[in-house]
Amino acid sequence: MKQPVDFTVTPTFMTKLSLMMGLALLPHVANIPANISLYLLLLLTWRIAGLYWTRLQPGRWMLLAATLISILIVYSQYQTLLGRDAGVALLGMMLTLKVNEITKRRDIYVSVFISYFVIITQFLFSQSVLLTVYLVAVVIGLTSLLMEINRVTPPRKPYLPVVSTFKITLQALPIALVLFIIFPRITQPLWNFSSEASARTGLDDRVTPGAISELIESSEVAFRVQFMQQPPPKQQRYWRGLVMWDTDGYSWFTDEKQMFRRETIQLMMIDNPIKYEIFLEPHDEEWLFALDLPLEAPPRSRLTQDFQLLYNEPVTKPINYSLHSLTRYGMTQLTPGLRHRALQLGENVTQRQRDLVAQWRADSVDDRAIVDQALAFFNTEPFIYTLSPPRYPSNPVDEFLFEGMAGFCEHYATGFTQLMRIAGIPSRLVLGYQGGEYNALGDYFIIRQYHAHAWSEVWLEGRGWVRIDPTAAVAPERIEYPLRLAFGEQGAPAMFEIDGGGMVTSMMRHFTHALDSANIQWRRWVVGYSREHQFTLMRNFGLDSYTAMQWSLVTLGIVAIVLLLVGLNIVRQGRLLLSPAQRVYQQFCDKLSRIGISRRSYEGPMDFSRRAARNRPDLARQIMAIVDLYIKLRYASQESDGRQQRLFARQVRQFRPRQR
Repeated sequence: MKQPVDFTVTPTFMTKLSLMMGLALLPHVANIPANISLYLLLLLTWRIAGLYWTRLQPGRWMLLAATLISILIVYSQYQTLLGRDAGVALLGMMLTLKVNEITKRRDIYVSVFISYFVIITQFLFSQSVLLTVYLVAVVIGLTSLLMEINRVTPPRKPYLPVVSTFKITLQALPIALVLFIIFPRITQPLWNFSSEASARTGLDDRVTPGAISELIESSEVAFRVQFMQQPPPKQQRYWRGLVMWDTDGYSWFTDEKQMFRRETIQLMMIDNPIKYEIFLEPHDEEWLFALDLPLEAPPRSRLTQDFQLLYNEPVTKPINYSLHSLTRYGMTQLTPGLRHRALQLGENVTQRQRDLVAQWRADSVDDRAIVDQALAFFNTEPFIYTLSPPRYPSNPVDEFLFEGMAGFCEHYATGFTQLMRIAGIPSRLVLGYQGGEYNALGDYFIIRQYHAHAWSEVWLEGRGWVRIDPTAAVAPERIEYPLRLAFGEQGAPAMFEIDGGGMVTSMMRHFTHALDSANIQWRRWVVGYSREHQFTLMRNFGLDSYTAMQWSLVTLGIVAIVLLLVGLNIVRQGRLLLSPAQRVYQQFCDKLSRIGISRRSYEGPMDFSRRAARNRPDLARQIMAIVDLYIKLRYASQESDGRQQRLFARQVRQFRPRQR
């Protein structure tokens, strides 16, 4: 038997295969170093060039040398060949090297299957909806190439394998959906690469004036918030992160050696609690964020005495949690130990700082009046709120207050907190975020890294810890309007987007909001679908009392039903593909089958009619007339002739053979 011509390993097909594998590797450009990305591009270019210039095709020894070079590059970059990052880089190089050695159909199969593994590894870095749609499209493209090489002859139109693959994907979608919903979920991933998590942009547990201003350069999302009720006004949207009690005069931090005594703090609620949900991005630290002031801790976390939320482990993957918070509240008296800690000073307090505070004390009747005088000092003196603050290397607070007078939020917060401690008012520094960007499409707020903020809390008798934001005294626009990220020269005043930007800016904002809204819904209902969600769904359907065996049988039953429905749909579609002439001809064949003349699977109309005429000479004239008319309608492109079609149907209807 003559073998079909192998049309697969051709320059045209191999170019398509190489491009599809390049698309499979493309998202990893953001996950691997630039030198490895360039090396992968070089290997793919080498392969495509070798398809059209045979002199550039690599030989066995050349491929061996390229393999050794690839291993050395990965090892020199990561100092290992194991783990997530090194493993993904090595897998990408092995894929491009495999493409370079393809000489027959079997090599194509192996290369496509390796590409599938490369696609799966993308989800180790990101699980966004946009990436998922992109990777599904790449999988369809790769699978269509597999369908193309399994044809006896090349497709008449190049897009036909893609259409067929897309139809198969749609048919598999119901089964995948059922398995996703009811297949038992696991609480821990099958792999653990948290130790290799890349560096994240975010707040640090030690603040030196000038550190937070560096976050303004980042527009990465820190977290998203969706309120279950009317959101609080902008002036109350302070997102609490870290509370810092200790200072050496240069930096602020919380000394872990100074332990807190667990004491009950009674809160006086002035307003009703606000309920909301936070979708937190990974930041590789243990602290969580909450609207000031959280009333409880979410699962797997704890609420400290200074109302800071701490997770049981570093946040290395996206999480979401629900909270209740107060924006207006009061507290009971401060314990002596905490009061002493909230009054400690560094070693660089200068005499002019003490003189300034002494003047405020002399002109004030209570601590609240001193706070007001400090805020008036920042408001009336020529202070500048700037995104490019100068450096104050010797004595940050003193040089900022009396010489530079230009700083970002941490300059004002640390300076104000130190002045309050000099005045004998317990105070502490709080880091977090302020404000947020409202997404009207998803009805939630996006808090980005450039919303990072620092403020102070002072203890006032009869009220407890009171939030004081000295930045608002210098630049009240910081609370009301978003920053315009135009840094300018050092010390230049910060600008704000009061007018909301132009038409292009508005269109881009709407596009990013639509994409972000789709991504958060994807995370909530797909990525975040956990065992808890599954058990809740089971309880709603009354299946929570089932044993593991019963639940497995239910799963198999549902999958069997879905497969049956898909099979029936395929059969129905196959029948619908028959033309009117074919359906009438099938009726003719059924009539002959009832008298013992069945059409064989390999018989065409002419062979079948001759055999039937030999078996029943008395019906030969009718049989030959019907089959001749069918051949004209079916194969002579006359099926559109309505008269001939009606004649054919009438002849078959009048054909009533009987057993002899």
